[in-house]
Amino acid sequence: MKYSLTLLTALLLTPLALLAAPKGLTTAAADKFMAEQFAALQAATNTSALPVTLPEPIQSELASGNKADLKSGRLDLGGELSMPFAVILRQTTNSAAKRPLFISMHGGGGSGKQPGPHTWDVNTREFKTQVTFAVKHYQPDGVYFVPRMADDRLGRWWHKHNQVAFDQVINHAILHWNVDPNRVYLMGVSEGGYGTDILAPFMADRFAGANAMAAGVGLGNPPANLRNLAFRTDVGETDYQFDRSPLAQKFHAELDRLQQLDPGGYVHSINLQAGRAHGIDYRQGILWITKYSRPPWPDRVVWVNQPLDGLRRERFYWVAIPAAPEKGDLRIDAAANRKNNTITIDIATLDGGNLDGNRTHGKDNVAEAHRTALGKTGVNLLLSDALLDLDKPVTVVANGKRVFNKKVARSARVIAAALAARPDPSACPTAIITVTTPDL
Repeated sequence: MKYSLTLLTALLLTPLALLAAPKGLTTAAADKFMAEQFAALQAATNTSALPVTLPEPIQSELASGNKADLKSGRLDLGGELSMPFAVILRQTTNSAAKRPLFISMHGGGGSGKQPGPHTWDVNTREFKTQVTFAVKHYQPDGVYFVPRMADDRLGRWWHKHNQVAFDQVINHAILHWNVDPNRVYLMGVSEGGYGTDILAPFMADRFAGANAMAAGVGLGNPPANLRNLAFRTDVGETDYQFDRSPLAQKFHAELDRLQQLDPGGYVHSINLQAGRAHGIDYRQGILWITKYSRPPWPDRVVWVNQPLDGLRRERFYWVAIPAAPEKGDLRIDAAANRKNNTITIDIATLDGGNLDGNRTHGKDNVAEAHRTALGKTGVNLLLSDALLDLDKPVTVVANGKRVFNKKVARSARVIAAALAARPDPSACPTAIITVTTPDL
């Protein structure tokens, strides 16, 4: 299951036949070509790469109290790293509609003294508990992907191998499990809650909502990135170990502030469960997040671009930076105005460095932003008629200066490369503009 090409690489590897594919497609022709390419990807990719098929509906087993017919497998992540997992299909109706996907991370953590990657009984127990939650307690219909930590000696859900694995799982689920790419949800308990707190801002464009349970982290995991993701925390009011409750409250206070400045975004909720410490009711948050869908083409994207365990995201919604600086954080604020067919983008560097050393309790990254010229690095703006009217000229203003003003052709090559990099038709661009921010 390898769907890890970047968009830039996919463009370079596009077959020669597609290099001569027509530009200037109509909206209808672009949509038709996209559907054909997605179907071709479904036929060409390996459905057994995740060695499971979705089980039959399990409602009868749940009702009778019998053990559900779960499917399980193991993802090979390179070297000795592998991720055991369980997949559960909850389907109480015969609807053929696309399903939501829930990535549900267990608690536990890391134990460096373990002799092997899967020898710590704490993580094994917590994994089984999370499977039980998915089978018996979480109510919404959908596909539940419950991973077990890939290496008990490392612990932590935010490590690079987990980032790569979750991207691949989402891609596979869209292609082969009839999953709606706009209804993918991230959730976790305790250590899995930390993983949700950290991965949700980093990978926000892949999720509709996220529910961190029994956890709380510092503001260095940028709340600003959650502008278009519904974010929920459930935490015990008196869960003071590792500052979970105070950190969660501070995080949501910052989301409150951001929402006051930008009422069109930052949907969030914190549920301080009164009288509880680390043990809480885990059933409430999932009902809240599933009220929301991902906007694949939001009118505004706020992206604090920083590395996480040495990996940077190349793309965030419709903004892509294929060659970000090796070090340092960038802050990108991009807005699309359909009325005047204009994109306004502001790019700045952030002082203060990144938090790779301590993701949970790292210092608040509220450093001053300084506008920056990226020069040859450039920024790719991924376009669709869902964002702007591509039958009209598009204007781009970068850091206060107009850098682009002309029509942009829809391209079969762009569509094919984008789907190869990320098989997500609802967020697939039909055209790309590359701009460089001007000297200041």
